[in-house]
Amino acid sequence: MLTLTRQEALGFVERRLNIGEAEKLLAEDRVAFLDQLIVAFHNSVPFQTMTNMAVSPEKRRVPSLDEIKQDVYSGRGGMCIALNGYFHALLAALGYDCYLTEGRMWDADPNTHAVIIVRNLLGTDDSRLVEVGVGYPTLGAVPLDFDLESPTSVELVWRGRVVRVEGERDETRGTRCPVFLRQRKQIDPEEVARLGFGVRENPEQWNTVYRFKLEPQSFVELYEHIDANVFRNASHGLNRTLRLMQWRNNRAVIVLNDLLVRETGEGVCLPVRLESDAEIAVTILREFPVFDRDLVEKAIEQWRRLPGK
Repeated sequence: MLTLTRQEALGFVERRLNIGEAEKLLAEDRVAFLDQLIVAFHNSVPFQTMTNMAVSPEKRRVPSLDEIKQDVYSGRGGMCIALNGYFHALLAALGYDCYLTEGRMWDADPNTHAVIIVRNLLGTDDSRLVEVGVGYPTLGAVPLDFDLESPTSVELVWRGRVVRVEGERDETRGTRCPVFLRQRKQIDPEEVARLGFGVRENPEQWNTVYRFKLEPQSFVELYEHIDANVFRNASHGLNRTLRLMQWRNNRAVIVLNDLLVRETGEGVCLPVRLESDAEIAVTILREFPVFDRDLVEKAIEQWRRLPGK
């Protein structure tokens, strides 16, 4: 189980997220402080596949709990189990009522994503989706008390929403357990194609990024399943791409394989093609100086070994 003490959590909030007087802010407005934490985390800790890609495929594994703590605290970041796992532990240490559940990405096998649910935030049995580990921005907790769908928001070059559908019937309870779909639709399909994003999407419709239920799962169970279904699965997309994504002043900076993308305005991004492995390495080290050259060069080397690269 990944846990933090309250002192560790407050230290992370102050030193990594640069938020002072955390206990005062938490006491004044738990909802506003939650959103402040989410935004600060996006701006401080990257989603990245570099540490995974730097290892040969047969040696890849989910990071240990100590490695997750070190990678997030240092600002190196990681993938969903590290980012959402750590953020869940942070919220729990700060006194939020929260749990993890599985997310099913792109209709693939179950247990390929970890999702955070915060409940009872208003003392009314309410539930909210909290997401800091999918690689694209969700700059606030999403209330799930709607009948059909949440309000839409701009998420980089997409419009995003969460949709509620009926799931399978629970014979024990005699009811159907609702399923929630995290969806997005391209704002400008030509722009998305130019950036090399959205390769699995139908540009004319809402696409489901992942689905989840309001059913708590243990961190240990998610940890083991994501290790098998993502880290040790050589065909998984996150084992086939160089990907670093972080928000700075709420604008995206992204390296996706041999492309550097900067968000210059809401829904507007500027891509720059990186012409050589040396340029990819220099760009990553400049934009994400927390990584050392040896790791970056090993990740690029493993990426180049993939068929078609």
